Amino acid sequence: MLQGYERQLLSARRLARFRAQGRLAEGFEPEDPDPSIKRRLFVEKTARELYDTLCFTGSQNPIVEDVRTEFGKRLGKNVRFAYPPGERLNIVAEGENGLEPLPEAEQLRARHLLRQVIRQLVERSMLDAPAPVARRKMGPEK
Repeated sequence: MLQGYERQLLSARRLARFRAQGRLAEGFEPEDPDPSIKRRLFVEKTARELYDTLCFTGSQNPIVEDVRTEFGKRLGKNVRFAYPPGERLNIVAEGENGLEPLPEAEQLRARHLLRQVIRQLVERSMLDAPAPVARRKMGPEK
């Protein structure tokens, strides 16, 4: 087991060396690329999973309630998520006559806004702040 672990460490070091050499050959600094790219991809993946697994399939979860509250503020209506059997997520607004489904055109716009709200909530809940972009080409100093 220890020999396997040692082989993994050696492989990781070798890959890091090759990556640094490749960046040097391209004329960039040898350090790894901007970490904010990785962070943005992680935020997107997490937001997509939240949308698919919690909001889209239905869940009584504090995160979903936070999303619903923020989403309702941005939409300007009190909203609920409805899950008719065999159908997609329906966003319904509380109106004068009780719960009323949003029109189809507004449903599409509302789903897009819902994804934005989830992405922003995930972004705010991340522990680390995004790293500043510091990508520079190597060359003669002026």
